[in-house]
Amino acid sequence: MTLLTGIFAVGGIIILIYMLKRRSFGFGILSALCGFFSLIAAYLVCRLLHTDIPVTAFSVSLGTIGGLPGVILLIALMTVFSQSA
Repeated sequence: MTLLTGIFAVGGIIILIYMLKRRSFGFGILSALCGFFSLIAAYLVCRLLHTDIPVTAFSVSLGTIGGLPGVILLIALMTVFSQSA
């Protein structure tokens, strides 16, 4: 297990405990699913447009934790950095 994986695991456990204490577990799961499926949809649309959104641990975790705003942020960052390169 790498250091980054350990940090993500500990962060996920902390978020899970927080959601269970606040009784917002259903909303968190719904937001994570929405972010995950919107990341898949964005990946498929970008494949049709012949651009690239890399599917890495960072992009999946950003889409899952951040939900739809996280996916929008990821697309904006990829657009900005692909224009500057």
